[in-house]
Amino acid sequence: MGIFPKYVKPLANLCRAMPVLVLAMFTVNSFADTGQAAILRGDYGAAAAQFMYKAQRSDAIAQNNLGVLYLKGQGVPQNYAQARSWFETAATAGLAGAMFNLGITYLRGYGVEADLQHSTDWFHRGADAGDREAQFYYGLHLYHGRGVVQDLVAAAQWFRRASEQNLGSAQYNLAMMVLRGELGEPDENEALELLRKAAALGHEAADMAIGRIYLADIENPEQALLATEIFQRLAEDGHADAQVTLGMIYTFGQGNVAQNFDEGRFWLKLASNQRSGPARLNLGNIYAQGIGVERDLVRAYAWYSLSAETGDEAGQSYRDTLGKQLNKQELEAAQRLAIEFANTIPSPKFLPP
Repeated sequence: MGIFPKYVKPLANLCRAMPVLVLAMFTVNSFADTGQAAILRGDYGAAAAQFMYKAQRSDAIAQNNLGVLYLKGQGVPQNYAQARSWFETAATAGLAGAMFNLGITYLRGYGVEADLQHSTDWFHRGADAGDREAQFYYGLHLYHGRGVVQDLVAAAQWFRRASEQNLGSAQYNLAMMVLRGELGEPDENEALELLRKAAALGHEAADMAIGRIYLADIENPEQALLATEIFQRLAEDGHADAQVTLGMIYTFGQGNVAQNFDEGRFWLKLASNQRSGPARLNLGNIYAQGIGVERDLVRAYAWYSLSAETGDEAGQSYRDTLGKQLNKQELEAAQRLAIEFANTIPSPKFLPP
């Protein structure tokens, strides 16, 4: 996996634009209904009617939001051309969120041929106009050199501007650049400050990064405890990467955690159910090396096979290497086990309060 998260959910501007509409002070039950109130109660037809009324009277926010409804086919027939037209009208009026939406339209190819150059240009315009998501996306394009010459320094500047508007993804990306030394000497303190801000906004990858930083300092019992608490919380919430990390913490008794092989395998199997290649790879290693269990190359091969199915290169390599050591009957047994493991869900367990 790369250090950057997947793209944030597109077209968040519909929600972000809503606080402006709240200023009208209408309630859901008021006679003069608002598009926002209709959205909140799930009545997209009424929302479309309200946005259309205001959009035809040059309300840029209503124009943008109507475009979102056309894009999603909510309250109106899905029509990418209409969506783009309303976004363009709102963007021409100077609405930064509509510029971001046009960037998404060209990035995803909604009703048009996907065009990185056009997408990047619109993100740049939205970023200049102050839209934090546009700043984030433009930073991503600068970082990867998508539709623009790669420029890590400029990417960091746009991530920082979006970070100052409390966008967790931007805070996380900037922290990773700082931590990796892509902007000079690595600065763990600055990275942690950014990661904590992102984690406070619910950014799970930031929480994971904090936990890994703390876990790296295993000589510090306070940080080891904090790391375990982070991974435990995320693992219980269903975060596969946290389940893998927690599983390995228990398997090897890292930090302040007592070694518990059964608990380690439990969390790894939960992550395996989410098709985690690393979880399956580690389960293969456990059986191949006999870590807390009797050494079992047939079971190891089964777990390596499942890891390989996710595209994990190490799983593919270990499967192929181990396969040369097994006879025909053992390979057939391993293949049957792989099917069984793929369809087995660990029993529920009570967790401490």
